[in-house]
Amino acid sequence: MSNHNTSAIDSRLLRTVGLTIGLFILTWTVSEWIVSGNNTYMILSVLACIGVAMTMTVVRDWRIGVFLFLCWLVLEDMIRKYLGNSLIIFFAKDVIIGITYFSMWLARRKNELLIFKPRFIVPLAIFFWLAVAQVFNPYSPHVMFGLLGLKTYFYYIPLMYAGYALLRTEDGLHKILMLNMWIGIVVAGLGVLQSVGGGAFLNPEGMAPELYELSHLTREAPQSHLVTARATSVFVSDGRFSTFLMLLFLLSFGTAGYLLLRSKRGRAVVFFAVGIVALATVMSGSRGSLLYMIINSVVLSVAVYWGAPWRHRQTFRMGKALRWMAMFATIAIGLTVILAPDAIRARWAFFSETMSPTSSTSELSWRAWEYPEKNLESIFEQPHWAVGNGIGVASLGTQYVTQLVGVRSLGLGAESGYATLIIEFGILGPLVWTLWTFSLFFAAWRVVRKLKQTPFFPIGFAIFWYAFILLGPFTFYGLNVYQNYLTNAYLWLVIGILFRLPELLKEEQRRQAEGKYLADQQRQEESIVDLQGAPLSHGDAGP
Repeated sequence: MSNHNTSAIDSRLLRTVGLTIGLFILTWTVSEWIVSGNNTYMILSVLACIGVAMTMTVVRDWRIGVFLFLCWLVLEDMIRKYLGNSLIIFFAKDVIIGITYFSMWLARRKNELLIFKPRFIVPLAIFFWLAVAQVFNPYSPHVMFGLLGLKTYFYYIPLMYAGYALLRTEDGLHKILMLNMWIGIVVAGLGVLQSVGGGAFLNPEGMAPELYELSHLTREAPQSHLVTARATSVFVSDGRFSTFLMLLFLLSFGTAGYLLLRSKRGRAVVFFAVGIVALATVMSGSRGSLLYMIINSVVLSVAVYWGAPWRHRQTFRMGKALRWMAMFATIAIGLTVILAPDAIRARWAFFSETMSPTSSTSELSWRAWEYPEKNLESIFEQPHWAVGNGIGVASLGTQYVTQLVGVRSLGLGAESGYATLIIEFGILGPLVWTLWTFSLFFAAWRVVRKLKQTPFFPIGFAIFWYAFILLGPFTFYGLNVYQNYLTNAYLWLVIGILFRLPELLKEEQRRQAEGKYLADQQRQEESIVDLQGAPLSHGDAGP
């Protein structure tokens, strides 16, 4: 027997022996857990085995990793509710997307990954290096706060390249949009059921104390004293649910406009998603989400009329899409009024008594301008505002750093996003932030202008508007929405999709031109055949 065959047999023998020993250990361990009644370890072990299998799959195809990451983002909080607020579960999404980045890098080495160079990369790089310098700020209590800040601000930026490379064809755009429509239907639908059925639904009693408190918040109307339970759906906080609803509404609105101009596949699903998301926004009890839904509806309605193709009655189709979306939303809210009048009454009382300009207890002007303005002014009373205290010291997730390294946080914070930037980066923070965000807006708007008078315009403008809302007004009121991993990851993914749309448009126009050329060639050949096969007339006959 040759040395090659011998080594192959030895290798297979070692793998078989190793697998047998591993299965024996796994079986023994699981048996011990079953006997002792330790179900949590058993569930985590099963999840670990699934994770290994998924890792191997993602390394082979990074696209699967992106879709897996999106699904995990939505379901992570639900897992934390039932299995505990574990650090392993919280950082699992970062492992998944890290493996996906590695798989993308392998695909790039094989020239199998579409690459683009965004115009705003230089201002963004300036902000990144300012952040790196702030990791070593002497006023920061520990370098781990800086690493947390880098992850919070920049870790999901490569999803921009993933979103761009996902769309090799227009069919890829359709698939990812429909995936998000189904996610929206499930998440919003569960939120509606929770708001109607009570806060106990999807909120188990055995949750970690910090999660239990976030999942059981209520609001009381100041005059009628009706209590509104803030819905969380699959998430641990009502804030994460309400901001995700805003994203879902924009995506569903843009998708509906795109499908009305391009394809009949999935229209019913999208219109149903619009209706259930609108209802969930009302039932969530979030005043901000309700106001932004109204504002976004007006802005997107005007925009799609402005950018829709004028030929072939396409503008009429956009009007039809708006009417269908309004009808589905009205039906959904109307059914809830009939089936759950008390739930609607409590939310209407809270909205009207705290937001109506004619109400004596209105908080609209205070929350819209006076409160964030005073919050921003007070930042100059905090220490080291000129040079900052280090990135990450006022970011989301500082409790995990203190839990890991045992160092107390500085206790600094502000609700204004620009105030948070000053706390962490110093006075340069808001300036550099404005520089790179405005460069992103300009680059994205140039793309949207290219999509005008095309079927891609509604979804392109919806993505642009989402980026503008998140990085502009939301930053003024608080940086936590950008730092939230859910909205942050979606931001960079859809930005990549936006910059890919003009290339899809060019490819579609090229295919149409080629199809027209081939059709013309075929007609010419058919006409030549017809002429050659036609009988000669008497005038054409020879002598």
